[in-house]
This record gives sequence, structure tokens and C-alpha cells, in this order.
Amino acid sequence: MKTLTDSHGRRIRKLRLSLTDKCNLRCHYCMPVDQTFMDEQRYLSSLEIKEVLSELVSMGLEEVRLTGGEPLLRKSFAEIIESMSSMGLKKIALTTNGILLDKYFDVLKKHNVFHLNISLDSLQEENFKRITFGNHFSKVKENILKAHELGFVVKINTVMMKGINDHELLDFVKFSEDTGMEVRFLELMRIGYACQEQKDQFISANELIQKLKDSRELKSVTMPLDSTSFNYLTNFGAQIGFIASESQPFCGQCSRWRLSADGILRACLLKNDGLKIADLNRDERLNAYQQLLGMKPLLRPAEVAHQMNVIGG
Repeated sequence: MKTLTDSHGRRIRKLRLSLTDKCNLRCHYCMPVDQTFMDEQRYLSSLEIKEVLSELVSMGLEEVRLTGGEPLLRKSFAEIIESMSSMGLKKIALTTNGILLDKYFDVLKKHNVFHLNISLDSLQEENFKRITFGNHFSKVKENILKAHELGFVVKINTVMMKGINDHELLDFVKFSEDTGMEVRFLELMRIGYACQEQKDQFISANELIQKLKDSRELKSVTMPLDSTSFNYLTNFGAQIGFIASESQPFCGQCSRWRLSADGILRACLLKNDGLKIADLNRDERLNAYQQLLGMKPLLRPAEVAHQMNVIGG
């Protein structure tokens, strides 16, 4: 069986698997309030997902992160992670907005899904409501604290936006200091709906770091070469990371592919083109995997038109 290594020596060992494009929030950098979603008949079935993952694992895939939209809205979520748990993956992780998390704690623990990235763009209830168009702040915060209490490895993902939530930077650092949870600050990316707001709301990781240095000492943390974030410890014990996809791209070490809910396999988040593997037989899929290796860019594309919820956050 061939391995998933491209001509630049990048080995594909991680997959972002989108289970649905649906979401129960409308974060303004992700999609419009009146967003429509695909018919669930277009989704890859649980069996198709199992077949694809089994093939990729045999070729060296080690980690899968379940994304969406909001992955916990997928009706067959429990069935999908049950089938994944016996594949020998080194890590199964989940990215979620946290609203439904309490309904799945037992399922996640049963199938060894202990790594949770939870989106939280504000620690202020009214600001959370403005950003997400949802009145779920209390529930999300409650589920974050409960997950941490239950022993899940929780990372908070915060998209930082100038004039929107950048005034909360130090609040999030203090949140990490108080709880022991890692907080990662993401640059606003030029993807889909966010492109129109990029000019006014973008704030770079370096700007955030310079602000923090006024009140915190930052000690660099060694990270894997293919990590999406670079991380620091503060002198008060906070664990913080920065995902600087816009200002400091990490394409040269990227080890990830993305599979959308409707079966489009993409070599890069910022590429519109991909290969449709739904309805292909095994031999056709194996050929598609090798073809996709040649589609992964070495340099970061400027922007992409598709919505974040479609390709998977």
C-alpha cells in the first residue's frame, strides 16, 4: 500500500472530517444569518466514511478531527465515532461550539474521544450574542467547565477580531490562568463570508503578542513541526497559542487533508478544487488519494470563496 507523502516530503497524517455543514449558530465571520444548508441525502453515509478512513489509516493516517458546521448535529454522530474507535487511530478529536456537548460526554468517553476544541469568541454574554447570533453563552461556558472537570483535554478556539472582541484578549489569558485550559487565538481568515470583513477586522497574532507583553512574560513552548499553532506559557500559568494562518502561514509543514460532508476530499482549506470520492469504488478512491497529493499547494493561496462551514473549521 502506498503512503500519503507528497513530492515535497509532506506526509499526510491528519484528516479534518466534516460531518455536516449545518450549525446552530451564525457566527458572522463564518456564514450569513440566512444561510441555507445541503440536503442530508448528499452526506457521505456512515459506511462510506468507515471505508474511506480504513483505507487512509492503512496508508498512514494517524489522527482524525471531527468538524462541521457543528458535528454534534449529525444524527449518526455516535455511530460514526463508534466505527472509528476500532481503527487504530492515535487520536480522535472533536471541534465543536459546545452547545450540545453535555448530551455526548458519555459517548465521547466510551470511544476515547478526549481531545475537544471548543469555539468561544467572547467571555461576555452580550458580545457572544452579537458575534454568534445565538443566546447560548451560559450553556457553552457550562459545558466547557464540565468537560474540563470530567477530564477531557479542552482547548478554547477564539477568532480575534479588531473592534469586536480584541478588548477581551487579557480576559481570555486570565481564563486560562484560572482554569488551566489552553486558549488559542486565531487570525480572521480570508475564507468565504469573512473576506468582506477582513480589511476592517483583521488583527495579526504579532499585534496580540505585543499587547500581551505589556502585562505578561511569554515563554515559548516547543511544538511539533506540523502544529497549526505556536504556543507560550505566561508567568502566571496561562497556556496560550496563536494560529496565524494569514500572517505566518505554515503550508510547508502541513500534514492535513479535509473531507467535506458531501464527500469532497481537499488537500487544503484554501483550495476550492478537490476530488469527489463519493460513489467511487475502492480502486478509484486509491487513485484519487494519490492524485490529491499533487494538489496540495506549497505556498498559501490568498483566499477562497467557499464558506467555512462547508469545508469544515
